[in-house]
Amino acid sequence: MKEGKIITISVVGVLVMGILLGGYWTLKKEQLNIVVKGEKIKISSFQKTVKGLLDEEKIKYDEDDEISPALDTKLTDYMNIKVTNVNKVTQKEYDKIPFEVNLVEDKNIEKGNTKLEQEGKEGKKELVYELIYNDDELVNKELIKENIVKEPTNKIVKKGIKEDIIVASRESNSRESDLKQSSSKQSDSRQMSVVATAYAGDSITSMGTVPKWGTIAVDPSVIPYGSKIYIPKFGMSFIAEDCGGAIKGNRIDIFMNSESQAQSWGRQSIEINVAR
Repeated sequence: MKEGKIITISVVGVLVMGILLGGYWTLKKEQLNIVVKGEKIKISSFQKTVKGLLDEEKIKYDEDDEISPALDTKLTDYMNIKVTNVNKVTQKEYDKIPFEVNLVEDKNIEKGNTKLEQEGKEGKKELVYELIYNDDELVNKELIKENIVKEPTNKIVKKGIKEDIIVASRESNSRESDLKQSSSKQSDSRQMSVVATAYAGDSITSMGTVPKWGTIAVDPSVIPYGSKIYIPKFGMSFIAEDCGGAIKGNRIDIFMNSESQAQSWGRQSIEINVAR
C-alpha cells in the first residue's frame, strides 16, 4: 500500500510541477498546418506561439516577410500558418528622350523656305524600379528614381518670313503691256483660259521643292511639271511644280506667301501663257 501511494503522489507531483512551470507544455497542439513557399507541412507542437513554432522548425524569415497569423499569436489546434517570403530588388532600365523641333523665324530667308540649322539628337534616361517578389512571383513594380544620363539636343529649323513686295507703278504697267504683247507674239507658247485658286502654308511640292511665291500647282496631264507659265495679271512667270487632288483640267493653284493673301485671291478666271 505504501508503495502504491508513493507512485500516485509522484504522478500528481509531476502534474503540479508542470502547472507551476506554466503548464502549457502539457497541452500539445495538434495538426498545425504551415505553408512555406507553397509547400505544406503538417505537424504537432508543444510551443505556445507562432514564433516559437517557426523557430522550433528552423523556418527562416526576416522583417520583410509576411507571416499570417502574426508571430505573437497563440497556437491552437488545426491552425493554418503561412510564411510568404518577400524579396525586394532594384532594377535599372533605360529609355530614350525625344528631341523637340524649334522653328526660328528668319527675316533673311524668303517666306515658304526653311533651313536646317541644327540636327536633333535623342537623349537617354535611366529608370530605377523596385521589384517586389512574393515567393519568387513578381507582385509589384514601382518607379523609385529617374536619372538623366544624356540631355537631348533639339532640332533647330529656320523658317523664312521675308516677303516679296510687288509695287504697282506706271513703269510696271507699261512693262506688263510690253510683256503681254511679246508673249502673244511668241510662237513657242500657248494661251489658255483657266480657273485660278490660291494656297499657302509649309509643305513640299510634288517635285520635292519648297513652295514659294512663283510656284503653281497644275494638272500635269494638261500642263507638264517644270513648265514656265506667264500670268499677265501679275506680269511675271511662274513654274509648274506642284499638283493637287482638286486641280484637274484647266485649273491652277497659285502659291501665296500667307493664308490671308490666298483667301483674298479666292477664285478667279484668268488668262495664262504656257511655254511649250
